[in-house]
Amino acid sequence: MTAVTGPAQTPAQTESPGTLRIGRMRVRLSIWLPLAIFAVTRVYAFVVITLAAAQQVALPSPDHPGIYQFTAHPASPGYLGLITNWDGQWYERIATLGYHLPVAGASGAKDTLWTYAFQPVFPTAVGAMMAVTGLSFAVCVTVLNLAAGAAAMIVMFALLERTAGRFVAGAAVLLTCCFVAAPLFQAAYSESFSLLLVCTVLLLVARRRYAWAVAAVVLLSLTRLVTPPLAVVVIVHAGLRFRNRANDPIRRGEALWMAVLALVSAVSVSFWSTITSVITSGVKATGASRGNVSDAVTVGRFGWFTNAYEHLGWIGVLGVAILVILFAGLALSPLTRTWGVEVRTWLAIYPIFLLFVGGVHTGMFRYLLLAFPLGLLMVGSPPPGSVPRKRAALVVIVSLIGLGLQIPWVSHALVVTQLAGKPWLP
Repeated sequence: MTAVTGPAQTPAQTESPGTLRIGRMRVRLSIWLPLAIFAVTRVYAFVVITLAAAQQVALPSPDHPGIYQFTAHPASPGYLGLITNWDGQWYERIATLGYHLPVAGASGAKDTLWTYAFQPVFPTAVGAMMAVTGLSFAVCVTVLNLAAGAAAMIVMFALLERTAGRFVAGAAVLLTCCFVAAPLFQAAYSESFSLLLVCTVLLLVARRRYAWAVAAVVLLSLTRLVTPPLAVVVIVHAGLRFRNRANDPIRRGEALWMAVLALVSAVSVSFWSTITSVITSGVKATGASRGNVSDAVTVGRFGWFTNAYEHLGWIGVLGVAILVILFAGLALSPLTRTWGVEVRTWLAIYPIFLLFVGGVHTGMFRYLLLAFPLGLLMVGSPPPGSVPRKRAALVVIVSLIGLGLQIPWVSHALVVTQLAGKPWLP
């Protein structure tokens, strides 16, 4: 029997919808769309930061003796000066001088010891680029964070597109890039690196690349102390695989790597604190008591529960407990059914983790950058391939509001002014 074939398809006809052609190069929508969103919002943040820099006072300043300054900045230091404020000054010190132990009795011993409170992956990467290129800290941190942030958006899009479709994936990227604290993606903070590693771990787990996920978790543990929630993600993922093992058998190697991944995710939060405790154990007599290094690199105690009890008593504790139940309920609800078990679990467990380990302060906006599924609650789980107009309009409106809120956030959180009393924490 002769097979009946249709007309031969041209390369243009076989391209996936949304493919962008640049000369002979074809770029898939899953790459160019998140990159375009990230680029446009970073240009907007550049303008906001540049204009806000005019309010900055000269640093160091006698009016702000508690603000650490590694490099002196004049008043109105411009864009590159403003993005290196606050923790950026500690990162600049580490990128420039590295980690070392103070000499007993030397001036600045407290500051030297305090550098160990900052995880090494981010400042070490910046320092390596400075050494290779000879460029300044501000330029290198800008290049690396923009690259890491752009990669994070591509991975985030891929993570959600695989089960929820392009609309949900695009909404996640847009809402994240327009979040109030999103200007930190181009500042001297580790947010871009952290988000990239979190999304990478979630995608690797979803694709069952457990060994690679272990390596990513270790890198994340040396970037930000947010790995324990990933242990819960792995346990839930493994539990569902075990429940469906009749239709989807689990190989011995997979079972072993899932166990290793869960264990590493749970205990890696103490990797850096253990290293620093060993390194600094013999220098505690130097008077470097600005704060115990191990305290600075381990999680807090009861977080919001403690704050709520101190201010509102047991009613406050009950309110925070209701939040915990709410997050768990949202992860199990039909509202999130197409997001994939890994994203759904992260939606619940990461905010719950913050409630237990973080206090109530303005720095929470920065921590919430990693809670990217929260914004998707307004989107829900429309059928993959559909674009619900009302939800799309809501995403655009909320994104525009977020961009507007970035203006006061940058002015209050990044800028140091003479009028600042107790400053916001970026």
